[in-house]
Amino acid sequence: MSRRAPRHTGPRGQVAVPQGGGAQAYPQYQAVAQPSAIVRWALYAFVFSLPFDAPGRLPLELTTISGAAFLAVTMLQPGLCYGRRPGAVWWFLGYLYAYWLAYVLGGARFTSDAVRATLFYIQGLMIFVACFNLMRYPDIARKVLLTLVIGAAILALMTVLGIGKIVDSDTQRATVFGQNANRAARVLCAGLLTAIGLVFGRARAALRNRWMAWPIAALIGLAMIMGGSRGGLLALAAGLWTFSLTGKTFGIRLRNTVVALLTIALAAWGALQSPMMQRRIQLAAQGNFAGRQEIFPAALQLFKNRPIAGWGPSNQFMLAVRLGLPPQLHLTRDTHNLFLEVLTSTGIAGTIPYLAGLGLCCLAAWRARRGIEGILPAAQIIALLVGNLSGNYIMLKLQWVLLAYAMASWVYLTPHQPRVTTSPRLLARRQRWG
Repeated sequence: MSRRAPRHTGPRGQVAVPQGGGAQAYPQYQAVAQPSAIVRWALYAFVFSLPFDAPGRLPLELTTISGAAFLAVTMLQPGLCYGRRPGAVWWFLGYLYAYWLAYVLGGARFTSDAVRATLFYIQGLMIFVACFNLMRYPDIARKVLLTLVIGAAILALMTVLGIGKIVDSDTQRATVFGQNANRAARVLCAGLLTAIGLVFGRARAALRNRWMAWPIAALIGLAMIMGGSRGGLLALAAGLWTFSLTGKTFGIRLRNTVVALLTIALAAWGALQSPMMQRRIQLAAQGNFAGRQEIFPAALQLFKNRPIAGWGPSNQFMLAVRLGLPPQLHLTRDTHNLFLEVLTSTGIAGTIPYLAGLGLCCLAAWRARRGIEGILPAAQIIALLVGNLSGNYIMLKLQWVLLAYAMASWVYLTPHQPRVTTSPRLLARRQRWG
């Protein structure tokens, strides 16, 4: 019996397959085409823009414009940026299908709002897929995180120095360019967690000078306190505590626990030094959560009224009516909670697929703790979930980037996981498409 010719694999995933028993082989292809410089820099520019929304100054949000520019550039290499789609995408699309089903069943009302929300949602999904594919490269993933830290640190510095700062006359909450304080806190929280995680949360520190993480974290923490977001600080504490859940040795786990507790203690101490934060904490102790104590029960009642399909794009209009808000002042009212938003807009039909997609991202983040990104993806996801308990960030571009980072950290950046196939036919197809 003749023996089968062996298959040889090159050092870079290149495959040489003998043809016809001879010594000739297929042409050598590289396993994955490299992202071009323009694609990489478009990604970094988009991530850098995430902290710098300027409400009311542009026809669209800055992140919507920068996200559209990034997606346009990815079309230069569509096969590389969209060649693989994580399983969570199909579940998130299932939510979108349920959203339009609710729109039809609700009498096809508020069409313009439905179209607008859908376009933003699809843009977020495309960003999710593109970032998932691009962050398969460890160097790109690291630079994305560093860019996020730099952007958050600049926003924090502007807040502390009063550059472009606007102070709300009623609450005394300070933000840059009049941003929503809770939304700004969500971005700052992600930047602070990344600064700490790049040093203490990964298998190998991404900052050469580890001490730099502390002044950056202190600056961002101070800006969060000045913004007065109670939910943001709670999300930060949850994310920081996640660092204590992992470590290869007892010494590393003890170090991570000390770092987490020390950072949480400093943030709590700083919050208690702020008169504005003291007042907001006292209001929370008295049951005053900036109207959420009334919004949440009303939103839950909306879900009970239509538990299967939900209200579609009319959910926030109906919520304003249930709360008795004057139409000339408040035509709509946000649910201020991601899960209530999903429940009221799509009911059980849309909540199940959305939570399934979100659950896959959470599972990937937890499994990725044994990879090169360490516990940082899990810390970001935990903070994201806690932040969404007091805010509705379903359209937030940063959220889609963090979900993509969690999925890529598990699928691509964790050892012993399946890599991109090296089939010569598929490699040739990918090379043709970018």
